[in-house]
Amino acid sequence: MKHFFTLLLAASLFFSCDDGDIIVTSFDFEEIALEQCGDVGEYIFYKINNVNLEALSLRLRTQDSILFKEGNWTYSIDESNNTVNYRTFNEEIPEIYFCSFIPPTTPTIERDYFSTQGTLVVTSQITETILPDEGTEQDTTYVLSTSLDFVNLRLVSSGEELTEESLDMGTVENTID
Repeated sequence: MKHFFTLLLAASLFFSCDDGDIIVTSFDFEEIALEQCGDVGEYIFYKINNVNLEALSLRLRTQDSILFKEGNWTYSIDESNNTVNYRTFNEEIPEIYFCSFIPPTTPTIERDYFSTQGTLVVTSQITETILPDEGTEQDTTYVLSTSLDFVNLRLVSSGEELTEESLDMGTVENTID
């Protein structure tokens, strides 16, 4: 009987399944405002959550004027051209972290997940807002709202994989003339 249980234990170990460390997570950035720097050619979008010491960033290389005109665009996310990073840090992340010409040496990145695949959908729409002027007449202001949404985003780090079927990165608004 001892041999039977030993054989059964060995068989269960032999036939066990390894899922390859695929982790499905939900990012905690819903209440965080989407920030932006850069311009046509290379945009940087990011969210910093200093409560959890984490950040989500997108580097988008395109000649499209996504922040300056209405339209819909789709971009492939990969490891080198249009990239996404999810990082955890050892201390609070300063606001200038992603837009510095020379990257700061602190805080230290504890974990860096980088994109390997996915799609970014960008939608820019003009909305009209009537704001009361200082005088008695009303003035019309136009706002361009640009929203960024990921589809089938895959991020990897040291054998671990994060996947998001759908992720709303947020919206950036610009006043236009």
